[in-house]
Amino acid sequence: MMAMLLMAGVGVAQTTFEAARDYAKLMDLTYDPTVPNKLYAATFGNHIVVSTDNGANWELLYSHPETDFLDDLRLAPGNTALTFSTRDEILIYDLATAAITYSYPIPQSGVPDAGPSWINSYDLFDGTGDTMVVDTGFSVGLSSFSKVFYTKDAGVTWSEIYYTVNHDNVFINDVAISPNNSDKIFLARGNGDSNVDGGLWVSVDDGQNWTETLAGVTLDALAFNPSDANDMMMGSSIGFGIHPEALYRSADNGATWSTVPITWTDETLNNITKIVYNPQNPDQIIALEENEIVRTNDGGTTWTNVVYPVGISMDYYYGINASYNPSNGNQIAVTTDLYPQMFDNTAETLTQIEAPFFYVIGASVAKYSDEVHLYYGGQGGRHHKNINTGVASAYDVENPDSFNPKRNYMVADPAVAGRVFSYASMGFFGGWLTMSTDYGATTTNILQAFADDMQELTIDPNNTNIIYVSMRSGEGGNMVKIDVSDLGNIITTDIATPQVTEFGDGVITGIVIDPVASNTIYIAKRHKILKTTDGGLNWEEIGDGLEQLTEADIIWDMQGNPLHPGQLTVGTNIGVYTSMDWGANWTSILAGTDAKRVKHSPLNDGVLVVSIFSTEYVMASIAYTANNGETWNHVTPQDIHYAQAYAMDYDFDGNDINAYIATSDLGIMRYPIENAILSVDDVVAQQRVGLYPNPARNQLNIFASGDAIAKVALYSVTGQKVMERSEAAFDVSSLDNGIYLVTVQTESGKSFTKKLVKQ
Repeated sequence: MMAMLLMAGVGVAQTTFEAARDYAKLMDLTYDPTVPNKLYAATFGNHIVVSTDNGANWELLYSHPETDFLDDLRLAPGNTALTFSTRDEILIYDLATAAITYSYPIPQSGVPDAGPSWINSYDLFDGTGDTMVVDTGFSVGLSSFSKVFYTKDAGVTWSEIYYTVNHDNVFINDVAISPNNSDKIFLARGNGDSNVDGGLWVSVDDGQNWTETLAGVTLDALAFNPSDANDMMMGSSIGFGIHPEALYRSADNGATWSTVPITWTDETLNNITKIVYNPQNPDQIIALEENEIVRTNDGGTTWTNVVYPVGISMDYYYGINASYNPSNGNQIAVTTDLYPQMFDNTAETLTQIEAPFFYVIGASVAKYSDEVHLYYGGQGGRHHKNINTGVASAYDVENPDSFNPKRNYMVADPAVAGRVFSYASMGFFGGWLTMSTDYGATTTNILQAFADDMQELTIDPNNTNIIYVSMRSGEGGNMVKIDVSDLGNIITTDIATPQVTEFGDGVITGIVIDPVASNTIYIAKRHKILKTTDGGLNWEEIGDGLEQLTEADIIWDMQGNPLHPGQLTVGTNIGVYTSMDWGANWTSILAGTDAKRVKHSPLNDGVLVVSIFSTEYVMASIAYTANNGETWNHVTPQDIHYAQAYAMDYDFDGNDINAYIATSDLGIMRYPIENAILSVDDVVAQQRVGLYPNPARNQLNIFASGDAIAKVALYSVTGQKVMERSEAAFDVSSLDNGIYLVTVQTESGKSFTKKLVKQ
């Protein structure tokens, strides 16, 4: 049989988003002022999404590569760009060029022993970003502080114009620059800790001097009439009873104020969170409050309240932002802390805006005949989708304001159609491991566990009624054998496993059962591989070739090759290793990779996919090989839109590989690599990477046809990096004689691994 290889980028189809549309979490919904029915929104992560049909369908617009947090998305002055902040920078995204045109790191506090600063609020005077004001927060020990800075040269220099320490420790809730005067700055003050609260501070000289109005009133929301900047409104913030809730209006750009006569419906916090004028018709104004929407259609002569009782209606809980449809002033997109809504200004009704973007737990895929079934947890419930038919189902979903929604970890049975296992974690309170035989619709409790999550679940290949499961509690865990032959009499047996370090038992992260001898079981535990031949009564440590793994390292996953009995592969924090003799001897096949999950193809021997999850220092990506690790290719973080991903699973479909990626804000992302498996002849015709001479004594030369070399790393067979270079030719005479793995990264982002013999 002709050997098969995988090529990255052979034919990558469009990414799709497969999660249910009923639980969208979107922030700062904003209409495009020039394109009818075009909406922008930020996810609860690092992405901006766009809809061109008034929220009916959504697609990805922008992905930030270096953060998991976008905030305060809005149209920049001039309406030709979007502006938003991360924790430590302000950015401008040009709509015409679809690119970030300006990025402004915020100034740090300059206070000794202070931690990094973050952005509380900001405002731009115009679309260039030359003139800005930004309120920053920082901490020293357990105490928080705030400084406000102002720039007129796009952040080249910043002036400190407010510091909480110098002003009774009163914090700023919002900042603004007058639309008709770049020297005029507004600071909406909140609460302090020295019997001084609130007040609107106004400066007309770049923050050098201040005057105060609305003294004693804590303030937040602030808005200017887009047709007349002298006409502005402010809303009171959470005052804890020190003043009544009120909406204020000024006709002289903040010099004097009057109270708008509105009767508010009492609730808990009683604060106004957002005020918005309709840019196309400034006589239409909307104010969002904790439990009601207040608006006028006649410039403020009359006001109408629409109240949504807290705890009774799931339509609206806490309004955060609003945007008028420029094509229809009676349609207002409303951002809430539950689900995004479309408010009908005439009917006074809210309709949920749907999208497949929210936080999901896990991803598990099973294929029965030609049908692909996807399982994941989300919104406290269990989710199933038939990928072929598009039919999606959800079970035991919790309300969006649930304080502690369950975290459902789901594992699909690869052999028994419709069977899926779920562990609904309640954290400290534990939960039940359940089994379903109807794609998750109904469940049977099979194990109660006080565990954080289900780490591994394996089904005995010789008896599908026997399940082995590893449960994790902190840094420890246990392994249980479950017999579900009789659902009326489920038998559970705890399997004792050896302690492998002085720090405790550790978590079992891999379970593989011999396909011809069920009592022969292999497990991965911390940095060790253990084997039993008597069902767990006695264990022995195996694993020549894994000596580089120390007590500080960990094996994240271990899987067997279904097409090659005897092959075991592990993913570790320092790379991927494989064994062809049931774990007796191991070889490093992908060094230097934090490999959280590995999966062998059930269709093509030698095809292996490695999942790299998001961490503080690593972005999620995928590596794959079709020749047992001799060469590797990569799906880069950019390819998968810099998604924050903590679970992945794969459907091997003929020559294609479909990656299902569980994300923190984009739901389930399907990344298909079409026509991925090519013959050796096809690969050579498109891309060749070679070493010469090989064996090598002194100089080693590396070539990549049609591409340039970016980085070369040499590893010992145990996975230790011994050399790294950025050039295509270098001296290897200092290396000891032996076999090395050479990882070649090209400038186009491809990665290949070759074997080198050093003589």
